[in-house]
Amino acid sequence: MKRMIQKASPLIILTLTLFTFYPSNLKADPGDTTWVMTYNQEYHNWATVHRDTFQLPGTTTSYNKILMYYTIGCPAAGCDPWDRLGWVKVYNDHDSTSYEIARVITPYNIVGGGYPGTCTWIIDVTDYAMILHDEVSFGSYIESWIGDARGWLVTIEFAFVEGEPDFYPFDIVNLWQYSYAVMGDSSRPVEEKLSPMDIVIDGNADKVKLRVITTGHGQGNTLNAAEFSQLWHSVDVGPDSVYHILWRTDCAVNPCSPQGGTWQYNRAGWCPGQSVIPWDNDITANVTAGQSVTLNYNIQPYENFCRPNNPDCVSGVTCPDCDYNYTGHT
Repeated sequence: MKRMIQKASPLIILTLTLFTFYPSNLKADPGDTTWVMTYNQEYHNWATVHRDTFQLPGTTTSYNKILMYYTIGCPAAGCDPWDRLGWVKVYNDHDSTSYEIARVITPYNIVGGGYPGTCTWIIDVTDYAMILHDEVSFGSYIESWIGDARGWLVTIEFAFVEGEPDFYPFDIVNLWQYSYAVMGDSSRPVEEKLSPMDIVIDGNADKVKLRVITTGHGQGNTLNAAEFSQLWHSVDVGPDSVYHILWRTDCAVNPCSPQGGTWQYNRAGWCPGQSVIPWDNDITANVTAGQSVTLNYNIQPYENFCRPNNPDCVSGVTCPDCDYNYTGHT
């Protein structure tokens, strides 16, 4: 099945976040659950951020778990039939800072003959508790380019489960936060966006977590990158490193199934019809509270020979297509 995407060069789409926590000395069994509806059948049919403000529970009650129930369905005209990037962000309206709290990949066709029609993903957003209370400005986005009445209906509901957490998150720091970085083009090196960064670890931190949310998209390039190639990613934390192969082998074990198309294939973090699993790293032992640490993001070396500025690329001979385009996926 031929698939259509936009920005069809090999891409990595990423955000990295640093969390700091202090411990809770209180313990309590989970209590009641408070449910809050935010977006309700919100119609997405173009790559536009849907901004709105919602009232969440305040801080007088402690919650040891916050779960986001993200449901996607189809308008009367039908769904966008292609796999698209989607995310949910929280905005700080005072300084325009935003925090990506969830990422999803929309499914292929889910309507008709035995297909589920709607799909729901349950995403743990407990680590973002410090920005999920009282009045919150949200953004919901799906990179749909379908351009007609087809699209998606998005419903987002939060479950706040009462209880004392083991640790309270008290600081969230955005690190590298980009819509995308092109892979394998020496004229557009990823290092331009992923240069080393010095971060001061809060002096009150008892626990520090590094979260990476990265997905690869694109195909038809050298080694079929980035959606269908296995490349390692690592983050240097001072003299130490954490290491990860950006690859998922569970796309076929999918809560949003069956679908049309090639949703079962293994991919670089990009499973159609699934929420994206963050790569979490407890780096408490690698940093010192109150001191600075240098963080450096690395990706396995890769060159895309099927690119328009490669003089040795010949369409139909060395590569299926040497141009970045919207049909051949180069």
